Amino acid sequence: MAQVKSLAQSLYPCSSQRLEHQMKLQILKNSSVTCNDGTPAGYYIKESRGSRRWLVFLEGGWYCFSKHTCDSRYESMRRLMSSSNWPPTRTGTGILSPQPEENPHWWNANTVFVPYCSSDVWSGSTPKTDQRGHQGALN
Repeated sequence: MAQVKSLAQSLYPCSSQRLEHQMKLQILKNSSVTCNDGTPAGYYIKESRGSRRWLVFLEGGWYCFSKHTCDSRYESMRRLMSSSNWPPTRTGTGILSPQPEENPHWWNANTVFVPYCSSDVWSGSTPKTDQRGHQGALN
């Protein structure tokens, strides 16, 4: 693994500087972009100065489609419906890892991790409420 790290650092000019390993939370100020429970949405970012490559990762997490399924989801998977317990930083793993041994192709890219908290399969939402009282995605 030391050979991989040495090779990776020799190939990229930005590798000689100290790279930030933590992705920092950025909460969105646009009040119309929220999680299911009304908390603000956001993203984590790690900039790699000198790199022109970007990796944007949208977290998955399934969906809910009615008041009943959303209430059940909130009880069992609250982290996928709220930003209230998001930590201020995250360490990337796998393809988001800043370690060349773990991620030899993208370790020094600028990375963005977008947590999933809207239960809409990344399709957006509507301000209208359906006949059953459910506000959600236009599917």
